[in-house]
Amino acid sequence: MVMVAAGLVFGAATPAGAHRGVLPTLHHDGRGTVWLTLAWDDGHPVTEPGLAMLSAGSDAGASVPVTALRPLPHDPATLPLPGALAAGDWTVTVDVAAPGVGYCSVRVHVAAAGIPQSIPCATPAAAATAAPAVPPARGLPSWLIGALAAVAAAGLGAQWSHRRTKRRPALRAAPRRQ
Repeated sequence: MVMVAAGLVFGAATPAGAHRGVLPTLHHDGRGTVWLTLAWDDGHPVTEPGLAMLSAGSDAGASVPVTALRPLPHDPATLPLPGALAAGDWTVTVDVAAPGVGYCSVRVHVAAAGIPQSIPCATPAAAATAAPAVPPARGLPSWLIGALAAVAAAGLGAQWSHRRTKRRPALRAAPRRQ
């Protein structure tokens, strides 16, 4: 039982040379449509669905509250902002949570005759100085590791209890006297 749990926990771990973070690139069409694309820090394409949070503030005082960016159904590495930014100068901040960690904070100009831009963001190492570092998800989720550990502990407890009762001599009833 312990070997099975250990195999599940350690066998599913990501190799040490695997991807460490993502490099987000913020795109906008110049007229308010914003989207994010993700690539691994080693240049490999992201093939898993991404999840990021975007917030924005304009120089005029308008804001976009923290909004979840979810991937397009046909492209897991492209995450569009639902809706559009109004005309003006904006500071857009993005925190990528999955499939790895990434950060981006850029300035964009939105106008009726705006100019499209693609702005590559900082590498995870450079972003660590700008935002609190959160280790990228690797291997199994922590709740699953905890559940497997609990199952393994319960299995060990049951096995120990069974062995202990097996060694103990059975109590026999005293013969009845008549």
